[in-house]
Parts: sequence; structure tokens; C-alpha cells
Amino acid sequence: MVTSSLVRRFRNPWMAMALYVPLGVLIAYLSLWAHPRSFIDAVGLVAIGVFAWTLIEYGLHRFIFHWTDVKEPWRTLASGLHMAHHASADTADLIVAPPVASLGFGTVVYLVFALLSWNLATAALLMDGVFVGYLFYEWVHFMAHRFHPRSRAMKYLRRYHLQHHFRHEAEQFGVTTPLWDWVFGSYRTGPVRHTAATKMGSRP
Repeated sequence: MVTSSLVRRFRNPWMAMALYVPLGVLIAYLSLWAHPRSFIDAVGLVAIGVFAWTLIEYGLHRFIFHWTDVKEPWRTLASGLHMAHHASADTADLIVAPPVASLGFGTVVYLVFALLSWNLATAALLMDGVFVGYLFYEWVHFMAHRFHPRSRAMKYLRRYHLQHHFRHEAEQFGVTTPLWDWVFGSYRTGPVRHTAATKMGSRP
């Protein structure tokens, strides 16, 4: 199938970077060409976009990707791919989001930013921040399922995410940060419970 072929080709975060880094540079250039601003102002808007991504990441994961009590075809559209990822956590094809899904959702986010700021150039820089956060998310997510990191921070993020998969499926919804789990009371602690699903790539 065409869809499964696209997923296979997009299974590595390098592919996400190949798409979003040039796109991010392009929209930053167009934004600054249309609305020149200081370096500090531009960086500030990108930073706000990165912060916005952390909340988007949490909201998508908690309220959309685990939204299974809805009728088809909405259940498949909302949570089908993510639930397949939970069923087979180490399958590379299911770790990185397919470009059709991420680009489609990104367009919606850009339109929301444009409506909130009432400025297309400002929305573009905010969107660049979302791209940065999203790419970091894909690398953290890929690392959590495919590698054993050495740094303390990456070890923590890996353990934190795998707790969601193998111990607290109804909590630990953040991936790049536990901030919103702390804010909304969905943060839990404790060792990862090993099951038959914890294959070599996902074992903490």
C-alpha cells in the first residue's frame, strides 16, 4: 500500500530533519523578508514556539493518540497509529510520524498561530519553534525505543517514556519533558515493569 510505503521511508528522524529543516529555513526567510525584526525578537518568537510544542505534544498524546472510545473511522484516524505503536513498541515503522500526518497537523497549528497573532510572519517564526520542538521529540522518541543513551538526561527521558508504555499507560504523556505531566497531575514514578513486549530495543 502507498501509505505503508510512506511510513517505511519516513521511519528515521533524519528523514524528518530532511523535510523540516529546509522548510523551517524557508519560512524564517520569508517571515523576516516580509516583516524585518531584531535577532532577539526573532529568537524570542522561536523560543515561544518551542515552548508551545511541549504543550501540543502533551495534548496530542493524552487526548488524541489515546482516544479509543470513539466510533470508526475517527478512532483509527485519531489513535490507530499510536495504538499500533503501543502494541509493537520496537517496530521502527511506527516510531516516527509519517509526513502526511505531521505536515497536515502542522498546517493547522500554523493557522491557529496566524489567528492568534493576526500576523502571518509572526506565525511563521512561532512555527519554526514548533519544528525545533517536533524534531527534538522525534529524536527522543526514536532514541527511547532503539538505543541505550549514556547521558543522564537522555537516560531519564528514555525511562520516563518507557514507563508510559510498560507501566503507566494512562500517565506519563510527555516525551521531551515531564513539565505538563507535573502541571496536570499525570506524572508517576516507579520502575518499568518488564513484560513480553519489552524487547531489546525498548528495555531500560
